[in-house]
Amino acid sequence: MRLAMVVVVIAAVVLVSIRRAIFLVAALIRARLLPRPVGLPTVTVLVPARNERAVADRLLAALGRLEYPAGKVSFVFVCDGCSDGSALVFRSWADQRANAHVLELPVHGGKAEALNAGLRLATGEIVVVVDADLEPLPTFLLELARPFADDRVAAAAAFVRPRNADDNVLTRYAAITSWVHQLVTSAGTDRVGLNPPTLGAAAYRRVALEGIKGFPPVSFGVDVATSTRITHQGWKTRFVVTAVADNTVVSKARPFWQQHIRWGRGVLGVFRKGRPAVNRSWLQRLETVAASVGYGDRLVFAAAAGGTVAGAVPLWVPVLYLAVPGLEIIAALLKADVGRRLPLFLLASILLFPADLGASVAAVFAHLARRPYRWHNPRWLPASGETNR
Repeated sequence: MRLAMVVVVIAAVVLVSIRRAIFLVAALIRARLLPRPVGLPTVTVLVPARNERAVADRLLAALGRLEYPAGKVSFVFVCDGCSDGSALVFRSWADQRANAHVLELPVHGGKAEALNAGLRLATGEIVVVVDADLEPLPTFLLELARPFADDRVAAAAAFVRPRNADDNVLTRYAAITSWVHQLVTSAGTDRVGLNPPTLGAAAYRRVALEGIKGFPPVSFGVDVATSTRITHQGWKTRFVVTAVADNTVVSKARPFWQQHIRWGRGVLGVFRKGRPAVNRSWLQRLETVAASVGYGDRLVFAAAAGGTVAGAVPLWVPVLYLAVPGLEIIAALLKADVGRRLPLFLLASILLFPADLGASVAAVFAHLARRPYRWHNPRWLPASGETNR
């Protein structure tokens, strides 16, 4: 390796490790207190669905248990070209409630199009997006509404909690990824006053969504793209660990691989399609750039490891890269209260990190090659002649 490349690799590893270490320390500090709302805002729960018949009943049962004043909450279900009977299930539930509506899109247009179609029907001050495969806890809306007592806050990310973490080695690794991202990175980002990204369970101030002309039309990573554009407009976002929605993480190898590629490409796509910054601090701008690299930092590790094998990069460089994430994993597992199962989760992280690394590298190259985006739903197989996009 040339000297300039070696210096770049070492500098990149050091910077990535410092960022992670800052968020790790911040995540271990008591979270910033959420304001106490004087009154609850009106809320519209917006559910985009693409052939989610297998999980619809579970979602609807959870929505029926939500603790929020009936006169201040409404529901909008958007069936994005569904062909599996999802719409019938949603309509059966909605027909029993005056505050629920079902919108059927005849042709599959993607999550962003479905969300924007639902947004036009939303009447609440706050729009809460809940992916169809989630199960929000009864206090979900009450907790997620709390940050909006601060007029500067335009988005709040909920804690998407893995519900099947102990099923097998793949679910353990998927759970680790989720816990680290949320309980360490998002919690640390929130603690230092930077803007954590939103996921598939999040609330948005409707005027802020209107200010960015709705949900961004990206193929993947709509949630992250939305919170990024909101941040560009000078708004604040928060992470609310007490607003919990249970999630079934992937348990098979092929969906695991496809999901990690989709995540990697989604984050990179957000950065490429971002808008100019308005009223942001230099620190927030740096964090936005760093977060936009996403899983691409695995390429840094691959370069460092390759350089070490070639004798050009000191051994401490790849070791440093691995050391901080190792501490993040331990901290996340302790926060998730896995107890005596901790060794099993640590073993899963060791066994599956190479696969994660490979998927991240594949995502970067697929993004650079501009290969067509494809959506893979592990719960649904397309009919003959139909593509699952």
